[in-house]
Amino acid sequence: MNKEQLREMKQPIKDRELAVKQVLDHYCSEDGCPCGFKKFVFWAGKSQGPGWMDNIQNQLVDSARELDCFSEIEEYQKEYWLEGAYYCKNCGTRWKFFSEEWRMLAFQKRLLIIDGDNPNKLFDEMIGGEIFATHGSEPAGRNALTLEQWVEFMLGREYRTEPHPVFEPRGV
Repeated sequence: MNKEQLREMKQPIKDRELAVKQVLDHYCSEDGCPCGFKKFVFWAGKSQGPGWMDNIQNQLVDSARELDCFSEIEEYQKEYWLEGAYYCKNCGTRWKFFSEEWRMLAFQKRLLIIDGDNPNKLFDEMIGGEIFATHGSEPAGRNALTLEQWVEFMLGREYRTEPHPVFEPRGV
C-alpha cells in the first residue's frame, strides 16, 4: 500500500472527526456544553447493535468526553460495561460512559445522561451511515444519515434519511 492509498483510507476518519468537532463546538459556543441539546443526548446515548456499531456515535462519545466542560467522577457505582462517569462543570449534568466490546476490538460506546430522558425515545431510530457490522447483522432498512446529513440533523437544519442498505456478499 502506498502513501496515497493510505491517505485515502484515513480521509473518512478525519472527515468524521472534523464533523463531530464542528457540532460540539457549536453546542459549546451556544450553551457552554452539549448537555442541554436533546439531539446530543439522543445520539451519544442511543442503543447500538447487536451485531454492529455506529462509528459517528463512537466518535461523538470519545470527543465529548475530551471537552473541557466534562470532568471524570472518581467514585461511582460499578455496572456491567460501565467504564466511567462524568459531570459537566458548566451545568452539573452527570453522565455514565459505557464501552462494550461486542466483537474483538470493536466497541459500542454510549454516554448516557443520569437522571434524564431515555435517549432511545427522543427521536426515531436513526443511525449513522458509517457503521461497522458483522455480515448478516447489518441494520438494513433503518433510517441512516450520511455524515453531512448527520451534521444537519445535529445542528437543527433540514436533513433527510435513507434506509440503510442490505449488504450483499461479494463474488469470489
